[in-house]
Formats: sequence, C-alpha cells, structure tokens
Amino acid sequence: MKYEKVRNFYNGEFVDSSSDDLLDVVSPIDGNPLSKVPMSTAYELDAAVVSAKKAFEKWGKMPIKERVQVFFKYRYLLERDFDELTALVSEENGKTWDEAKAEVEKSIELTEFACSMPQLVAGEILEVSRGVECRTEHFPLGVVASIVPFNFPLMVPNWTMPNALVLGNAMIMKPSELVPLSVQKMAELLKEAGLPDGVFNVVNGGKEIVEAICGHPDIEAVSFVGSTKVAKIVYRKSTDNLKRCIALGGAKNHLFVLPDANPTMTATNVTASMAGCAGQRCMAASAMLAVGEVDAIIDRICAEAKKVIPGVNLGAVISAAAKKRIEGYITEAENDGAKILVDGRGAIVEGKENGTYVGPTVIDFVRPEMSVAREEIFGPV
Repeated sequence: MKYEKVRNFYNGEFVDSSSDDLLDVVSPIDGNPLSKVPMSTAYELDAAVVSAKKAFEKWGKMPIKERVQVFFKYRYLLERDFDELTALVSEENGKTWDEAKAEVEKSIELTEFACSMPQLVAGEILEVSRGVECRTEHFPLGVVASIVPFNFPLMVPNWTMPNALVLGNAMIMKPSELVPLSVQKMAELLKEAGLPDGVFNVVNGGKEIVEAICGHPDIEAVSFVGSTKVAKIVYRKSTDNLKRCIALGGAKNHLFVLPDANPTMTATNVTASMAGCAGQRCMAASAMLAVGEVDAIIDRICAEAKKVIPGVNLGAVISAAAKKRIEGYITEAENDGAKILVDGRGAIVEGKENGTYVGPTVIDFVRPEMSVAREEIFGPV
C-alpha cells in the first residue's frame, strides 16, 4: 500500500480503530491499492463526540475574530500544499489533474468565505420603540456532524467544516469510505494551523456510523451529501431525533435545446456538463430535450464527445461496481430500442488496464419510460 492504514482523529491525534473490519482503498486510475479504511464502531463515535463536547466548552466561547485566525492559517496551508492535495484528490477519486486542481482551488475559496464570517454575522440591534430593543445574535449549536460523499473528497468537506467551526461549533466528520485520504490530510492541516484539540474529529466507517450519528443524543445537527435514497433516510432519522438536518441528494438534470441555439456552443457545453468529473456530480446534465430540427447539434455533440479520451481528459469512475452499473444502463437502453451514437463501454486505458473507465456515451431515441431517462446515472452518459 502506498499510504498507511487510515485512522480516526479525535482529541487532536490520530487513533487506530479497534475494528478488524477493513476495506481496501483503491485508486480508480489504475486499480492500485492505496490504503485500508476501518469500519469503526459506535463506541469510537462516542469517543469522538466526548472529545468534541469537551473542546466546544472553550471554542464556542472564544470571540469569532479569534477563531477565524486559525482559518487564515489553514488557507495558507492549503495553498502551500496545493500540488500534494491535487495529486491526492486525483489519485483516490480518479479525477483528471485539472479537475482535482479546481477542487483544491474551490476549497481555498470556501475557506476564504469562512474567514469573512466576522463581517457577516455581526448581529443587529433595532430600537423598535422608546426603551424597547430587538436584538439579533448568533450562537453556536455545539457538536455537529458532516457526512460527505466520494465525488468531491476535499471540496464538500470544506463546504461545511470551515463555516461550522468559525461559527463556534465542534465537528464530527464521516468521510466516504471510498476516498478517506483527503480528509486525513485536512485533519493534519487543521492541527498545524493551530485548531484546538477536539474541535475537529474524524470517524471512518459505513452504514453503522451514519446511523449512530443520526441517533446520537449529543450531536445537534447533521449535514449529508450523497444519493437521494440515503439522503431521505438520514433526514428522517436525524429529524426524528430532533436534530437540525440538511440532506442533499442526487438529481436528474435536463437541458432544453431550442432551434435558435448556437450549435458549436451547445455541443461544447452539453459535452462538458455530461462528461466533466466523469459525470460524477449532481449538476451533470445527463438528458437533453431538443426542439425542432437539431440533428446538426446532435452530430456536433457526438463529435465533441469523441474528443473526450479516457485517461487523457476524462477521469475514471469511482469503482468497478460503478463502471458495471453505468455500462448496465447503456446496455439496457440499447436493448429497449435506444440508439447508441457514441459508445463508451469497455473503455481501457493503456498502462492502466485495471483502472475503472467509462468512455463518453451519447444515446438517442430514448423514451421517457426508460431508466436512462428517469434515473441519475452518475457517469459520462
């Protein structure tokens, strides 16, 4: 393995899990093993929550202008380790270098936004009548949890972590078991930036940890990003336990192309939306509805799609299971009467034969009842 076994992080230090249940962390780029990640127990989540509760007592009382100083330093460290973080995101997620680079850049931008919080949450006092004031103030909740997905292993954690911590909360983060390495690096950088021990904690695992987070009595709020199916479960379980919850699921995004559309611009944008990040993003447009005579635009889309080359300007999909599922959608559509104009099945990259690639795929004559028209494919289709 290229990296040491993944560990949990609480009380300001990395801790080996007591669980013997380990999953392989494999690079989608070439199939090489990177590490092993433990399926931690609810007991280990308890230990992380105790760590967070203790840290919150002081962190939550610290003035916001003092808390934010840690994140000025954290932003600097993201820039200092820019290339290392880019390589890590690419390696564990399968993104191209440019896509991984953009993810690190967005993480820096998100941290910059958190650094502006003292100006955004200053509060307000209104004198509504003589001797009567209305006051708006902001208070941290306490211990909060963030459950993050595989498709943006650094950016999505930085959606939640900087804001939640700058605002005085302590956090438990559960990274995707498919891509746990970027969050490990994030914990290291926060420690180096001077974040007090226990304010940020990481517990690795799968379904058991997610369920334990949703039901834990000392976790006040939960954020989740992932599939719609799991998002609904997380939201129900969290709110049933009187927690605040924001749960973001998937999407089936449609593009409408009208007769006056610019053919070149349309073809370029549709292909980029469909194939960027190998289609593994909730904003990917996987369905195009055309109005009028648009055969010329479809031909251009096919031509643009053929310029997207696996292993060159198209990254890998996350796993062999994902590759099989995506190719299954394509085959099912073909069997149901759709026409495959550009076929990305069976893509193999020379020298990376064990990588999990699906080439760009364009399907025509799709009917509304077909699964490719109704379901999120999460691939370059």
